[in-house]
Amino acid sequence: EVQQSIGDRRFQLTDGRIETLEDAMRPIFKSLLQTADGLLPPSAVRYLLHRVFVDRHTWFVRGIENTGAGWNTSSPSMIFVEHGGESTDDIFERRLNSGGFTLRDTAVFAATFESMVQVEFVDRLDVAYKLTGEGIAKEGAREAEVEKVLDTFMLMYVLAINHTRATASAMPKLWERSKKYPHWSATQSWARDIRREVVSSVGESRTAYSTTVQVVFEMMDRYGRWQNHECDSMKRDLMEIEWSDTGRVRLQDFYNAALNGKWLFSEAKEYLGELGALDEATLAVPAVLIANYINAPSNCLAESKFYSVCCVNECEALLSPIERHIATPTGLPADIIRIVEALPSATVDAPRTLPRGLLERLDEIASQHGGRVPIHGRLFAPWM
Repeated sequence: EVQQSIGDRRFQLTDGRIETLEDAMRPIFKSLLQTADGLLPPSAVRYLLHRVFVDRHTWFVRGIENTGAGWNTSSPSMIFVEHGGESTDDIFERRLNSGGFTLRDTAVFAATFESMVQVEFVDRLDVAYKLTGEGIAKEGAREAEVEKVLDTFMLMYVLAINHTRATASAMPKLWERSKKYPHWSATQSWARDIRREVVSSVGESRTAYSTTVQVVFEMMDRYGRWQNHECDSMKRDLMEIEWSDTGRVRLQDFYNAALNGKWLFSEAKEYLGELGALDEATLAVPAVLIANYINAPSNCLAESKFYSVCCVNECEALLSPIERHIATPTGLPADIIRIVEALPSATVDAPRTLPRGLLERLDEIASQHGGRVPIHGRLFAPWM
């Protein structure tokens, strides 16, 4: 039924990855509250899809991200209405309405979506060939021409250019913009490294179109994790001017950093407030909340029509070992503490000793739930 809805081209891309997705989803699936029949309701499906797309690709998919209204504002199948057609949406919506999703259902959903994204990658690549030069053929291109095509592909990607509207006449201005993008040279070098890896492992000619498609797939799989080093760098810059271990930067210091060459720190005070990154109550002066600022949509650096590539939420990454070891929706405080104290983070080495305040707070959460902590509950997320 899915094959008929999305077509043979997309289904071929889908079928081979379902088992891999099931394996990736299983620990999170076990840790989420399920119905009596062992099915996930729509809100849990949305959360699971969000987590697996971020973990696999650093894709923040439009329609299933947490925009502040929680995870239950709409059915996850709605993402297919715009991108996959209403018939695809109907298939998954009927399954959801019958009681929820099994692990297999969720993996098929994710694989179907990933295949749609890969089709868009191929469409983007075709446009890049056309924009790079009239004399460049998909087959028989020279080495330097293929590298230029991939540069064009990545330029449109990191500058969030709509490839369906891109024209050859607009390219000179885009190349000028690339000179102002501080990480463009590093992006080009990274793309060439990925290409060298791929062409050394495939049997096709290194400049064949099919080889270049595989290069693009690999780049898009890895780009989000690679570019997250920019987020790490931003976090280090902010922590250098953090006010007295409060997790905040005074607004004046934030703007002074921009004047001293930190090109990202330029958002208006009003916009910082809209992002939820401005605190005007804790300190005597307005301050920027470091974690909220880093994870704000304004720091998403690349996008397609399906998703944005944004900074990875470190708390979500730290949840994975807890989900894997607990393997149920709730855990005992002592078990959670043992796992967390063995986890390193970007700013704290392991093993660590949790402060008394955190231990007491975890016990308080457990006392409200029969002695166990819901690891996807609203109280545990702030604790993390």
